[in-house]
This record gives sequence, structure tokens and C-alpha cells, in this order.
Amino acid sequence: MSKKQATTKKAKDQPALTREETGELEMIFDRLAVQAPGGESFEGYLKSLCNSLSARPILAAALIDRLSRNPSPTGFRTFQALEGILGASPYRKSAKQAAYRFSQKGFTAAGEKSSPEKVVLIRDEHRNAVAHLFHVKGAMWIVSALVPEASTGSYALVTAFLEDDFPTFNVRVVESATRKLYKEYLQMLSSHALRRGADVPLRHAAGLFFEMLDFWTGKGSYAHLERGRDIFARYHEPGARPYVYDLMAGIEHPEQFFDEVEIQRLLEDMDLSWLKFGKEELAPWHEKLKELDNPLLVVPREILAERSLQLIRNAGDNLCAGTKRRLFRRFFEEQAMLFKLTDVEDKARWAWIIACDLAGESPAGKNPVVSRLIMDWMNFYWHEDFREAGETVERERRTESGIILP
Repeated sequence: MSKKQATTKKAKDQPALTREETGELEMIFDRLAVQAPGGESFEGYLKSLCNSLSARPILAAALIDRLSRNPSPTGFRTFQALEGILGASPYRKSAKQAAYRFSQKGFTAAGEKSSPEKVVLIRDEHRNAVAHLFHVKGAMWIVSALVPEASTGSYALVTAFLEDDFPTFNVRVVESATRKLYKEYLQMLSSHALRRGADVPLRHAAGLFFEMLDFWTGKGSYAHLERGRDIFARYHEPGARPYVYDLMAGIEHPEQFFDEVEIQRLLEDMDLSWLKFGKEELAPWHEKLKELDNPLLVVPREILAERSLQLIRNAGDNLCAGTKRRLFRRFFEEQAMLFKLTDVEDKARWAWIIACDLAGESPAGKNPVVSRLIMDWMNFYWHEDFREAGETVERERRTESGIILP
């Protein structure tokens, strides 16, 4: 066969696409490149793809032809989903050729492949996958994992963290990673961490990923996020309790142990910006506190202090509720876990007392950390008021009846 005849035959075998269709094919191919065959979003995407290509067999044939020339589990699963579209079309020959190419690389229809091999692959992934957690200033949690990919024989390195006070969710996936690269990456994270990180079960790392996705206030998606979602979905156990509950026994009536907690030592070296109370939500409570500190009649300082404390507690009950309370609880559960895993037993105990209290139904305002942070944020926003509070008594003039004069 002449070179011209071979070229003509090859061109004839491949579907001819317009420029627009070629561009569309590239977009589909790029989307498939970041999909995992076992991912939650993949099957949904395939259904959508089948619907959109059901009346466009030429584009389906071109996609199948290209996928079969570089076989992969994702490509084979896509081929299986689209094969029916070509069954009654002029391009059914393309489906047969694609099936042959896939079979040459070991990809065959379900039932022809032995189930024991699948079980071995799944066990192998679970045995070799590793995950770590770090606390780094500016990020809520940094979760990283090295996960083996059966389709390539290599690893995917995925890392995820929230930053910028919840609107930014950073997810990055490095394909074809190595254990050496992962080790170097962990060393880099350690150099920025507030304290030593720890290895955690994959199911816990997966749970943190989906929790951060839930706390995320941003919108939309992007390829790395979807790829990270697919990877962690393999190990996610919805409804499972955080790993710290496997490490530490629950505490009944944790409020009885508040006196043990050394608040200052516990909170040092923590990035508390994630436990923020906004200026607007604190403003009404700040005004009430100012009114207490400037009464028309003289009030004994002991009574004034008690009233101020009760007001702070009421603010905590009101503001640390719902999602905010869950955030506080999860923050200190993770702190307790990391302290425990790094052998900082006293702080692990203190953080666990705080977390167990927030996990219950007791008023949030009575929690010493919540009330402390309410006061700290007020001091941050209205520093001058707090600085001068101690000087007020010295400057005041009172009549014999106790009325304060300017």
C-alpha cells in the first residue's frame, strides 16, 4: 500500500470534525483528564455527556477514537457509556475498533475481568495511602494526602486548605507524584507550621476536606477542586466522628473541669482569626457594656463586674450558636487531636474539655474560651475604651448622693 493510500485510509477511518467540534472535543477531553473512574462526580458527568452527545454520534465517535489510542480506566468507562450511541450509526465501526484497542491494553467488559483483581487493587490503595494534618497561620487546616492511582501505577498528591477567612478554598493535585516528592512537601509544610504536624487516617483527612468545602463561602468550582473531591470521596465516611474520639475518652459534665484549663497557655500559638466575632455583631453588646461601666448611680465594683460578666456570657450565648458553635467545636476537637498525637498532654486535655463542652448543650457563654474571645475581640475593635476603663474611677467626681458628675 502506498503512503498516500495509507494516509487516505487513516483519514477515512477517523470522523471529520468542524473547527467548533474540534474545540468542543478538546474541552471534553480536558474535563475527563481530571476525573477519577470511581469518583462521585464522574458518573454524573457521564450521564450529562451521554445526553449531550446522543444526537451527535460523529463527536461521540471522535471522542471514543481518541480515548482508545491512549487507554485508561477513565477512558474505558467513558467508552462503555458512549458505545450505545454508535450502535445504530454509521460510526459503529469506530466503536469496534476502540473496543479492540482497549482490549489490547487489558480493558474488557464487566464480567470478563475477575473480581479478585479489583479487590486487590482497592486493598492496595488503602494500604499505601497516607495523609497528614498541619496547622499553619493563615489557613484553617492544611490537609495533605498521597494516594496511589491504580490506572497509572503512580501516586496523586492532593492538598487542601481554607484561607482568607473562608472565601478561598485552595485545592491542588499533583499527578504522577512520588513518595520522595511527598516527603519534601511535608518538610516544607513543617517549616511553616505553628507546631509539628501529624499523620491522620485517610478517612479523617477526607472528612476535613468535605467540612472545609461546607465552611467555604466561595462559589463555583475548578478542575483541581473536582479532582480533589473525587480522590477524597473514595475514603469519606459521612457521619463518622472525628478521629479524636478514637484517641480520647469523652468527658461527662466538662464544665466541672473548667478550672483546670489555663486559657492563656492553651490559646498561645493558635491562629484564632478563624474564631472571629465581627465588629458589627459585637457593637450592640459593646454599647451595653459601656452603659454598665458608666451608670448614673454608683454601683459597687463587685456587682458591676458580675453584671459585665453576665453580659459577656449573654453575648456568647447569642453569637456562638449554630454554624459558629460547630466551627468552635471542630476547631478545638482538631487542636486536641493534634496535641494528643504530638504528645502535648496538658494542652490536649484542656482543648478536649473545651471541645466536649461545645459538643453538648450547655450555654456557649459559660464556656471560658468563648467568653474570653468575646472580650478579646471587643478589646481589638474598641481598644481605647478598654485601655481607659481602669482610669475612669480616678477621674470621676461624685456627689454625696452618689450621682456621677462630669
